[in-house]
Amino acid sequence: MSAATAGRETPTGCSSVSSDARAGSASETLPSAAASVRRRTTGAVVRVAHISDTHLGYSRYAKLCPETSRNQREVDVREAYRRAVEEILRREVDLVVHSGDVFDTIRPATHVIIDFLRQTDRILREGIPYYGIAGNHETPRLRSTTAALEYANMLGARFAHGYEPVYDSTQAGETTVGLALVPHGAVLDRDLVVSPDPAAEINIMVTHGTVPGLRIHGHELGDVDLTPGVLDQGFDYVALGHYHKHHRHNHNSYYAGATERFSFAEADFETGFVILDFSGGEVRVEHVPLPARPMLDLPKIDARGLSGPELTEEIRRRAESVELNGAIVRLKVVNAPAGSEVDRELLRELRSRCLNFSLEISAAETAPEAAGEPAATAFGPLEEELRSFVEIRRERGELEKEFAAEFLERGVEYLRSAAEEERAAS
Repeated sequence: MSAATAGRETPTGCSSVSSDARAGSASETLPSAAASVRRRTTGAVVRVAHISDTHLGYSRYAKLCPETSRNQREVDVREAYRRAVEEILRREVDLVVHSGDVFDTIRPATHVIIDFLRQTDRILREGIPYYGIAGNHETPRLRSTTAALEYANMLGARFAHGYEPVYDSTQAGETTVGLALVPHGAVLDRDLVVSPDPAAEINIMVTHGTVPGLRIHGHELGDVDLTPGVLDQGFDYVALGHYHKHHRHNHNSYYAGATERFSFAEADFETGFVILDFSGGEVRVEHVPLPARPMLDLPKIDARGLSGPELTEEIRRRAESVELNGAIVRLKVVNAPAGSEVDRELLRELRSRCLNFSLEISAAETAPEAAGEPAATAFGPLEEELRSFVEIRRERGELEKEFAAEFLERGVEYLRSAAEEERAAS
């Protein structure tokens, strides 16, 4: 048993989107997992909101929001959290838990932190306790680095962001709810054992990682698998974070899913969060969908034997089959003949309608994309990715204008040269 389990400590400190996601929600009822834990005898319902993987501060592409002059995807992610908070308040919950990756980076920008605190304060001002943990995206590599989540603790929330589990309890009416907060840093201890509070009537664990048996294509820096010492300890509910799809691991363990989409591997994922109703020894789990910007991964085109005009027409057909306006769109073309060209006027039209239209043309099939997290893999062609990378950092003031222009020019030259060499070799 890890020394971390020896004692219990308290954390420091007390847009164009689809509206179709609001059409309904999925729910199921599951029995309590903690037969040895004392249950309350009243018929009152304890309602808990489980939210995860908000990735505030995430940015992509070079387009700016016309109202804020900030990166449009950053604004999308911020608005997704705002909508989640509004729905949580509408549901009149007793408690909120966040299972990690509140922020997309270890050092989010000041305005990103402020936006998070403003929305979080709306929950706290209603007298609703808010607990959470740090995920792999926001856990500092150095233990001496102060995590941005500490600001939330100063506001009155309770976020665990270090390398030890944190235990606490709160009251929901007359019901005592025990919480075991197991941040990403604590999960790195492979001998860790986390235990429920025997004095609590409901026990919830909040953690971040990959459960056994979950198939995710590819991994990213900071991934960690959860051990039985963390998962199989008799909690009434285990609030999981890291996987961006709402997913039932077992009778008492669920991924809430993310509030936005972050890669084309998630194009079909339904964004949202989870509402839990504890009553009479059972837990009712409801996934609450939230609207998000459309992300469309169009059916790929096999261009074998197609001329440039024929390929252009196939691209046009794919684009006309869906609603593109404001969407993030990818279209892959495989087995493209050497020298085949697409009508640039069509591409300009498609890119003007979408937040981003990515046309990926390759001579052969490529490996499937990693799923689950906003990974470092490219959304679009390398040249497009390089342009987006440079433009975003120039807008932030991280690159001087002249240096950015020269860096981009040379980078594009290198990429095109490499592409020519690849074609010649094939």
